[in-house]
Amino acid sequence: MTNNYEKTKKAVLKAVKERAEQTRPARIKFSTGAKDLGQYLQNCLSQREISRFTFAQSLDMETELADAILDGVLPESELHSELLEELAVATGCEFERLVQVLKGEVVAPTNISGLISGV
Repeated sequence: MTNNYEKTKKAVLKAVKERAEQTRPARIKFSTGAKDLGQYLQNCLSQREISRFTFAQSLDMETELADAILDGVLPESELHSELLEELAVATGCEFERLVQVLKGEVVAPTNISGLISGV
């Protein structure tokens, strides 16, 4: 009787394992775009000797939101073209470079000529 129990147990465990492998996603890809963007912006600020507080003030936003951007914890879905344009102006970086660093699909800002003349 123990022998049948062991066979049944092994068959059930095998079936459960096979089922779990079938339902498990093959790969989960995590984007690092927001984190990379935050690090890039921090480098831009550092080179220009701009503090986080001054950065937040220049964007007219709460320091917590500016910190979330610089720390790369703001979701990429919130990093839209208008915000990237404002970040480019505040840091003196090129809009296109910020889009490249973000590695996401971002629509170009509507006021790109204002960005170029403001730099």
